[in-house]
Amino acid sequence: MLGNVIAVNDPVKMAEELAMLDCISGGRLISGFVRGTAVETLHAGVSPTENRGRFEEAHDLIVKCWTQPGPFRWEGEYFHHRMVNPWVVPIQKPHPPIWFPGTGSPESVIWAAKHQYPYMNLGALLDLTVQLKQIYSDTAHEVGYEAGPEHFGYLMRVFVADTDEEAQKIGEEFLWTESHRQRGPIEFNDPPGYQSRAALEIKMSRPTIGTGTIGNRLSYQELQDAYNMIIGSPETVIKKLRHVKESLDPGYMLFYGNE
Repeated sequence: MLGNVIAVNDPVKMAEELAMLDCISGGRLISGFVRGTAVETLHAGVSPTENRGRFEEAHDLIVKCWTQPGPFRWEGEYFHHRMVNPWVVPIQKPHPPIWFPGTGSPESVIWAAKHQYPYMNLGALLDLTVQLKQIYSDTAHEVGYEAGPEHFGYLMRVFVADTDEEAQKIGEEFLWTESHRQRGPIEFNDPPGYQSRAALEIKMSRPTIGTGTIGNRLSYQELQDAYNMIIGSPETVIKKLRHVKESLDPGYMLFYGNE
């Protein structure tokens, strides 16, 4: 479960629900913690400027729910509980594996590296992802460990068909649908305070992809050239995935597309 938006939800409730899933699955849960989009933050009635702080505090509270018996009191900056007494705890000890999916913020990569959590870059450009992996590796070295492939992942849109031509048609239709479904005003997608200056500088220096509203939007072919989309026959896709593996050496490659 890669998309648990912990910044805008009740951390105690989420800790119990995820622990229950770990029990039901026999200790196989992998929990991805995400900050959530700006739209989700606004919809929850949360100031975008508080998103990162809420995320980090929610993480700390969830981990405490998983690892320390209750009851205990929690009085943080954003979350307040006079008594926390989790009624279910995960099977995996000390807690289920935590991944941190993100979209390219350097602060997120550094935070993940400091906690030794795998960072999963979501649908970004391959060259930018290589740079983010280097940031992760440098941070890991600073805090005393060597990052390996198991600490980094890459999510791509992948479309496979019997021929390159058929796959190209499927991918083009998907991109049109996704681009229109997720379109929205800039004040909802990128409100002031949601992103750091460093993240904004990176976005402004690059073409936009996905739901981004900053910079020129990449064309269908340009997205393929940047290995944001992998499209073609099985032979073509294998060749392109091999290039991603050799360039990035991710421990995890996740694919999504038509369902």
